[in-house]
Amino acid sequence: MRVVITSIVIAIILALAVSLPALAQESGTITITMTGLSEISISLDKTQWPLGTVAPNTEYETSPPIEWCTLTVQGNCNVNTFIVGEDAKWVSDPPTYKWTLSSDGTNGEHIYGLWFRISGDTARGYVPITKTQNEFWPYSGGSASSLAPGDTKQFGLRLLTPTYFFSGRQMQTQITISAVAA
Repeated sequence: MRVVITSIVIAIILALAVSLPALAQESGTITITMTGLSEISISLDKTQWPLGTVAPNTEYETSPPIEWCTLTVQGNCNVNTFIVGEDAKWVSDPPTYKWTLSSDGTNGEHIYGLWFRISGDTARGYVPITKTQNEFWPYSGGSASSLAPGDTKQFGLRLLTPTYFFSGRQMQTQITISAVAA
């Protein structure tokens, strides 16, 4: 019986000897510092340009600053922005009739031109919008930098209607402006 009691006492002493240093330590706080993912977010304040009835082979422009759009960076990182257009489609029957978006801003029969211009961008002036993504801001041909959170850019549009089209059809197109982390 003495052997059993001695063994139990030795086991308790060993257990306490191992755990005493852990019990004697001070408690502390671990601080973890990290950076979250980039949040890419832009907004536009005007998303419609209702022209009404248009004539063939005629230019139409948004008048600054009333009809101009404002792009605002709302995310938490610097961004580069891009613009792309698409064909204009007949609202009543899109697959039946369209105006093709020009690849260089010129017009032709059932082909229309579309441009954008950023306020204060005197180096480029009006730039054609095409079906291929194009730099909106910054642009590689100048010294512009990326847009930072809170930055805004005002821009206007110019439309050149086709030289010939079927009248009386309401046409509609979409312009997409996108952003990627700089």
